[in-house]
Order: sequence, then C-alpha cells, then structure tokens
Amino acid sequence: MRVSFSGSVHYANGDPISNVVVRIFDKDASGKEDDDLTVTEGLSDDQGQFNLSYEPLHYLDYHTIHLSGYRDQNADPQADKRGILMPDLGDIYLPYLKFNFTINGVGQEYTASLGMLQTEFHLPVNPAVIFLPSRDGFKFPNHFSGYFLPYSTPAFMSSRKISPIYGLCGGMCAAVYDFRLAGKSIPQIDKVPNQGTRLQRYLFRRQMDSLGGLGQQAVKVARWTSLPDDTLVGTMRRTGDELNQLRKKLDQGSLVILALIYEHARSLKELSRRIFNNHQVLAWAYDEDARGVTTIQIYDPNLPERDDVVIRCESVILGEEAPAPESQSVLGLKSSELVGGEFYKDVRGFFAMPYSPEKPPKGL
Repeated sequence: MRVSFSGSVHYANGDPISNVVVRIFDKDASGKEDDDLTVTEGLSDDQGQFNLSYEPLHYLDYHTIHLSGYRDQNADPQADKRGILMPDLGDIYLPYLKFNFTINGVGQEYTASLGMLQTEFHLPVNPAVIFLPSRDGFKFPNHFSGYFLPYSTPAFMSSRKISPIYGLCGGMCAAVYDFRLAGKSIPQIDKVPNQGTRLQRYLFRRQMDSLGGLGQQAVKVARWTSLPDDTLVGTMRRTGDELNQLRKKLDQGSLVILALIYEHARSLKELSRRIFNNHQVLAWAYDEDARGVTTIQIYDPNLPERDDVVIRCESVILGEEAPAPESQSVLGLKSSELVGGEFYKDVRGFFAMPYSPEKPPKGL
C-alpha cells in the first residue's frame, strides 16, 4: 500500500530550505537497523515544498519459527534449518523523516517524527549568513542608563550599591543576529536607546531569552565563575570541549552567542558581586594557524564598530589522566580577548549560549 506525502521544510527562522533530500524511516529496536520505507524520495524546491511516497507495511520485521518435522518447500534443499517466517508482533510502527542537505559546503542531517496532520517541518539550524560588526552591529555601546528592571525602582532600593548603569550584551548579540537573518539593516543610531523605548524593550526581552527559560544559562555562568582555571575539571578543559562544537557551527555559517567568563569567585559572597562582570559576545568566524592557535572573531557590544576584536585560544597541558603507562595528557585552552592585536582581557573560559531567531519588531 503505497502512500504519498507532501510537506515543506524550513530553517529555524522560517525561511524555506531548497534541495533537501527527504526520506521516511521506521525506528527499530536498539541494535537493529531502522527500516527505510521510502519508495520515491522527496526533494524540496525553492519554497521548501517536497513530495514523496513510501510503503508503511515495510516497517514490519520478521523472524523464523523452527518447527520439528517441517520443511519449507521453497527453501534450499541443502539447508539444515527448518521453519516458517512470522511477523514480529512486537515491532512497533514509529515513522520519522530524515532530511539531508548542505549548508556552506557542510553536509547536514536531521530527523523529525512523522506526526498526524503535520506537514511543515522546522529544522534546528539557521541559514548561513555573512556578518561584519562594523556593518551589522549596533553603533552604540552596551552602556544603558537606569536600572536593569523594566519598571520603576522602589525608593528603598535607591542606594549607591545599585549601579545606575546596566548592560544588555546578550540581547544586543541576539538582536543583531535577528536582523541579519531577517535581511534587515540594523537601526543606524549611535545613541544608547532610553529606558522604555521600543528598541530598549526589544533588547531587554532578547537578553532574557539569551539566559534561557528559568535562567538556566545564568546558573551555568555562575557555575563556571566558581570553577578553577587549570585543573582537570576547570574552565580551560571545558572550553576545549566547547571549541569543537563552536567550530562546527561557524563552519555551517551560523553565528554563535558566547558567554565569556572573565571572573573567578571563591565564595557565594564573591559570586554575587563578580558574576555580573562576565560578558556575552557574538562569534562570527574563526581561523587556525600552523601552531594550532585558534583565533575567534567576535562582535563585542562593549566595543561597537570594531572588526578587530578576537578571542585567541592556545592549547595547554593541564595534567595526566588515567594511570601509567596508558596515561594521556589532558589539554585545555588558555584564552584572551584582543582588540587591534593588543591584549584587552583574560578570558577564563567560554561556552555557547542558546539562540532562537525572532523577527525584529516593525518600525525598528
């Protein structure tokens, strides 16, 4: 019973994806190869539309039941095995779609469940973009006047301990990516937007988005701020693991919001003060030299209109893991932020933060 299926495939920001090969498989038990149900594979057009056909009954697996004294008349007369082929009644039908395509020369593969009535599929990847801070970044610095809370501060909080200046670095990074994906030019203003303006409210909302639901990413920043630097469980080793994933995303043409850990807190009291001195930037490219030194090019909201801001990462040996003679050297990354080739700040570590695209508000 051949079945036809039509649908559309899109990037996370809603843009259609063309030239995606689409097939349907059935998920099998662990240790078994998934069944390919596809009869005619789909190929998406410029609108992301695709058509395919598949055979649902091909999902069913079979096993042989051996019966004493029974011989299959169609079997090889030289074969010693006897039995009949029976369907595996424990095989559950779990169809899914597999999408294969290329972004920026890098092959991609994603899967999505085949649900009832679902015909539109959004994959967890954005289209490749070209970014340049001097052109695509905000012209104003990350230096907002007022209070971080989007409402009037109660009188009892009017204290010198509360800074009248705050930052929205994560919101600014998410917003410039939003504008780039939407194909819109960034607002050409060099003055920091006032509290309560449409742009300030948008940047504030995107700041909250960058921290994740329930502030999970803020908790992660706090945890990294409390870690040591150069131990086998410290920020340098964890940053080395992060770099591998960062390179893959940048190779795809994606931009990546990074949390930069500048500070180190040895107590909760220190943490409450120092956690806010960490930072968020937007990675847009990288390169590696012959010595293995990685240079990550970033948009730093604290340094507007600068295309020469980078994070320089160099591998260092942190120690040995596993007992001798099979012990292996454990590597980490020693990182620093440079501006115009000159040292700017030590970076104890960094990690990628989540990003989900949003259309910039109308009128900006």
